[in-house]
Amino acid sequence: MERPILLVSDGLFHPSVPARFWLRRALAGLPGYPFRRVSSLEALPGLAPGPFHAIVLYVHHERMSPAALDALDAFLDAGGGLLALHSASASYKNEPHFYELLGGHFVEHGPVEEFLVQSAAAPDDVFGDLPAFSVRDELYRHEYGATNRIHYYTDVDGVREPVVWTRRQGRGRVCYCALGHTASVMGQPEVQQIVQRGLVWAAGGADPTGAESARAEATT
Repeated sequence: MERPILLVSDGLFHPSVPARFWLRRALAGLPGYPFRRVSSLEALPGLAPGPFHAIVLYVHHERMSPAALDALDAFLDAGGGLLALHSASASYKNEPHFYELLGGHFVEHGPVEEFLVQSAAAPDDVFGDLPAFSVRDELYRHEYGATNRIHYYTDVDGVREPVVWTRRQGRGRVCYCALGHTASVMGQPEVQQIVQRGLVWAAGGADPTGAESARAEATT
């Protein structure tokens, strides 16, 4: 069964065109997950949400209209998924409810530097067999929800900073990955796998307990 995806991707420098190329390559590597691209979430209210199982959000946009936010909220509440990457958590500052849906928001970042991404996952986790890896990227710091499930993190002054988290929103699934400032990190095999596995989970595949979502059960 195909699970169509709506890819919301835009930008020349942040995210860059080469980084967006690597995202499309990761999506194209998933058989059964055809995607349609739009440049903004503002397209969402005018689309019939039924055909889409998940939204992939890779943008750095300042504002979102109430209509677009309502459409996203309804999409998640009805069982849709969201995979958000990097600068998505620094977007839409005019709509605090977006950060409630996402599970956190950007606070600050330092320079592009090398850091170790470590797994916090249990063996049955959707990312569980992906080992620790190093990246050279912009490290985002976040304020985030206490109920988020943290899958990957890095140590910052002895404190765990989440790099990948998931959460439930209504009947929907949300996955956020903080990586993606540089094109090279988006092309890393480990990051490509995180994008693919995070999307499969968000779109209704096996969750971290190995169970199927209600939507997946209803459509298989």
